[in-house]
Amino acid sequence: MRVKFKSLILVAGMLALGATSSFAQSPEVAGALKALEADRLGSAREALEKAATSSPSAENQFYLGYYYLRLASAEDEGSVKIAEYLDKAKAAFDKGVADDAKSKFPLNKVGQAGVLLGQGKLAEATTLIDQVLADTKSKDEDVLWRAAEMYTLFTKKGQANDPGKAITLIDQIAGLKKKKDRPEYQLVKGDAYLIKNEGGPAISAYEEALRLQQDTQMAALAYTRMGRVWKRGKNYSSTQTSYNDAIKADEKFAPVYWEFAELWLFAGNYKNAAENLDKYIQYSEESPDVILRYVKFAFLAQQYQKVVDALAKIEGKVNDPDLPRIKGWSLTELGQYEQGAQNLETLLKSNPKKVYPDDYRYLGIDYRELKQDSLAVMNFEKAAAAGDTVFNNYEEIAKIRQAQKRYLDAAKAYDQSIAWKDKRPDKRPTYADFYRKGIAYYQHISSAKDTTVVPQAVESFARMGTMADSTVKANTQLTEEQKESLQGFVTMTPLWQARSNRLFADRSKALPYYEQYIAVADTAKNQKELIEAYQYQAYYEFLVTKDNDKGKEYMKKILALDPENAEANRILNPPAPAVAPKKGAAKPKAGAKASSAPAKN
Repeated sequence: MRVKFKSLILVAGMLALGATSSFAQSPEVAGALKALEADRLGSAREALEKAATSSPSAENQFYLGYYYLRLASAEDEGSVKIAEYLDKAKAAFDKGVADDAKSKFPLNKVGQAGVLLGQGKLAEATTLIDQVLADTKSKDEDVLWRAAEMYTLFTKKGQANDPGKAITLIDQIAGLKKKKDRPEYQLVKGDAYLIKNEGGPAISAYEEALRLQQDTQMAALAYTRMGRVWKRGKNYSSTQTSYNDAIKADEKFAPVYWEFAELWLFAGNYKNAAENLDKYIQYSEESPDVILRYVKFAFLAQQYQKVVDALAKIEGKVNDPDLPRIKGWSLTELGQYEQGAQNLETLLKSNPKKVYPDDYRYLGIDYRELKQDSLAVMNFEKAAAAGDTVFNNYEEIAKIRQAQKRYLDAAKAYDQSIAWKDKRPDKRPTYADFYRKGIAYYQHISSAKDTTVVPQAVESFARMGTMADSTVKANTQLTEEQKESLQGFVTMTPLWQARSNRLFADRSKALPYYEQYIAVADTAKNQKELIEAYQYQAYYEFLVTKDNDKGKEYMKKILALDPENAEANRILNPPAPAVAPKKGAAKPKAGAKASSAPAKN
């Protein structure tokens, strides 16, 4: 599946824990933020919604809005959930501003700026943040911190950030007379440097956060951040070390297992990815939001049964347009083709404007396995038309057509398959593609007695031989067995070209190809095919040039390969003439005399 479900690890700045703040937090809010940091999303949402409802203060509105802002920042690029979360965040911040008539809690305005950044409106967000900074004379460390954080939240297409300003604002905190050295500030600074692709300063900031941390969860978070820097720099050994350090600091810190699972997934180690994924779900929680994230990752890790099982837990509890798609694809991967087809048909009918090539491709696989060839071909064709650049739908169509004995349609589909591969540097056509195409043309020629496509067959086999020969010469890493296999395609090229031309009444069309084949064939390995070639040459002499002696010479070559060959023996060693009957014996029937003339072939 080419739809990317990236990690939803919530980035720095979620903490408001264990440090003095200008705005005191209730224990409920502090606990909710700690849950949010640890990816216990359901618990965090419930606590923050309860606080905002039971005690609708400006502060509680900010943290509720902050929760949704974090979710929006962590969503995949292009997700419809981004707008939904931003709307919910804005509603909370707007209410916080409305409830704060005397502007004693300016963080809601900072939150409003965060929404604007999520919408890609950098200039408007900057104006609003500058206004709040002016109102607080840039002396409120919470405002400076949260404003800096807003500038680092959004990094995807259509969103906006300003890591340079984030760093400036964090540095301003250090200049305040009354301040606290808080690890959260260094996390934001590290994130800003990471956006700027400055790995060294990012690591330094996270190390400072480690020095300042006062709880194991913060230590685990800082180590996890460091691992992300190392991963960005493709230093995978250091990445693993940092993640392991995070687990040592707090083995129940769920986000590090998610990051570890992503690392193993990237490496193609699905077993380790799945193990870490299971630990993630163990240490986060089975809320619908978390299970939704688990489902998307499990699909990427090819844990299809886990996907289906997890989906059953949240059916009807979450509204995500990707879920029917993931379920349909997973059912297909599990071989549950009928259910997969039903699910995908429902998906396509419910949202026909948002369709991926893979939707049609998986549906094509379902119908192919259900032996509904027409529907399979129709969906493979739709997948190809939708621009599938990963899966070769034309090849699937060709195989179905070949099985249906619609050989000309199969040949045309193979031709489309070759054209599709030809446009992709990573999927260039090979000798095998031209072999399949040539065979399809040959089968059509033989079954339909259609000589009009003989040139296409001959050309396909010619490309097959040329490409196989080039592969042998260009690749010095081939084993002897591989070279021998490829050389077999080179040797067979003129034989298949000869066979393609045999239908013509003019026997001279196939003859040159048989001669070419005889020149390169191995008498030990290609005995059967050589007999075919010598027999054709023999009958060419018998029937075209009328040179029976020369024809018999070819028959002798057949006997040298196969002394028991019936046809060669019939011509070269005819039965002895019948003995003349004795006087009074019955006369032989007309036409019963022996003959050494060859039968027509």
